[in-house]
Order: sequence, then C-alpha cells, then structure tokens
Amino acid sequence: MMTQKNSAIAVLLFCCILSMLSSTVSTYGPLTHACCVKYTRKPLPFHLIKGYIEQSSLEVCRIDAIIFFTVKNKKLCASPEDEWVKATLICLSDKLNAMASNGTLEISEGRQCQPLKMITN
Repeated sequence: MMTQKNSAIAVLLFCCILSMLSSTVSTYGPLTHACCVKYTRKPLPFHLIKGYIEQSSLEVCRIDAIIFFTVKNKKLCASPEDEWVKATLICLSDKLNAMASNGTLEISEGRQCQPLKMITN
C-alpha cells in the first residue's frame, strides 16, 4: 500500500510526464495534438479538476490556453488571462506543493480554492 508521500510523488511524476508528452512534436508535425480554438468563460469548480496543461501559441496551436482535465476525463479550454483561471492555477500549485512537502492535501494559509464568480457587465 502506497503512503501519502509516495502518492504525492507519483502524482507529481505523472504531471511532469504528461507535460513533456503534451508538447512533443515530431519532424512531421504534432502527434495527435488537438488544439483549443475557443475558451470557456464559465468557471470550473475546483474539486472537479485533476490536472492541467498549458497550450502555447508559439508552438503548434493558434491561441494560448490552459487545458483543464476533469475527474470525468473531460478537457476544458480556458483563457490564461481570466481571473478564475489564474486563481485556480495558484490553488493547484499550492495543492501540489503541499502534497510534495508533507504528503497531505491541505492548502496552507487558509486559501479558499473555490472558483471566482464571473462578473458580467
């Protein structure tokens, strides 16, 4: 049975491998690479997110995007400029750091990792 610390290391290693594989491009172009072409503006509940990758307009795709992976294995494209996306990335980073340092899922400093409500004018 894996300890929490081993689980955290396994998750971190999986994220690193996923990140490396997602940006792999062969001599003849991307390997089954699907690009985001538009963004969702609706905030995604934090508890539904299991990971993310960054899409860069400097590589294969036309727009910069954050691609969130949900617990139901769905992909959701979001703008890296949206405030709810920035807040979610900070929470995910805090969660990974907490898991790596002490093996727990607790996020330090009482941070509220809930999606921001969208403000419409």
